[in-house]
Amino acid sequence: MRVLVLGGADNEKIPQALRRDHLLYDHVPLPDDVPRPCPAGLYDAALLLTERTGRAASDGVSALLPTLRAGGLSMPLLVVAQRLTARDRIAILDAGADDVLAQPFLLGELLARVRALGRRSPVIQPHLLQAGDLSLDRSHCTLHGPAGEARLSRKELQLLELFLLHAGQVLPRDMLRQKVWGLDNSAAYNAIEVYLSLVRRKLRAIGSQAQIHAERGIGYYLLPTEQPQTATS
Repeated sequence: MRVLVLGGADNEKIPQALRRDHLLYDHVPLPDDVPRPCPAGLYDAALLLTERTGRAASDGVSALLPTLRAGGLSMPLLVVAQRLTARDRIAILDAGADDVLAQPFLLGELLARVRALGRRSPVIQPHLLQAGDLSLDRSHCTLHGPAGEARLSRKELQLLELFLLHAGQVLPRDMLRQKVWGLDNSAAYNAIEVYLSLVRRKLRAIGSQAQIHAERGIGYYLLPTEQPQTATS
C-alpha cells in the first residue's frame, strides 16, 4: 500500500508511524497554485495535513480540494487539522474529502483510518496473499515456502505484493518503479534489478518453485510454480 502525504512538512510523527506500519508513502508540499498531475493507480490513499486551525483550516482545505481533484487526485483522502467544529468537518467533507480527523488524536487511529481508506480501492488486499507454493504475510513482512520462511524489507514486500496480486501478468518497469520507489527516484531502474535479485535469492532459500522472469523491453512477471519443460524428440 502506498500513501500520498500532502503538507505537514514539520510533522515527523506521522511519516514515522506510516513506516512502522509498513506503509510506503511519498511526502510532498501542498501546492501554491495548480498541483502537478497525480498518476492514476499509483496511490491507495492520501493524507492532507494542514497547519491551519478551525475555520481557517476548513476554508483553506475546502478551497484547495476541488483543485486537487481536478488535478487527478482520485484516491480516498483523509484531512487532518486542528480544532475543527462539526460545521468545519461538514464543510471539508462536502468539498471532497472522504474522512476528517481532528487533533489531538492517537496515531493508531490515524493508521486505522488510512488502512480503511485503502480498502476502498478496486482490489482489496488481504493480509495473507497466496499463489502456488508461496504465502506472503503482509502484517509480519514474511514470505513462506515449502522449506521455511524469509523476512522481507519494505521494498521486497512491495514487489512481492505486486507480483502475487498479478501472478502471471507482465508488470511494466515503470509501474514497479512508481509503486515501490515513488515518483522522484531517478535511480530506481537499477534498483529494480538489485531488489529482484534479492527476492529471487529468498525464493530459493524457502524452497519455492516460483520464478520471476523478464519480458525483454517491457517488464517482469511471476510464475507461482515453475512450469515443467516439454520433452522434445
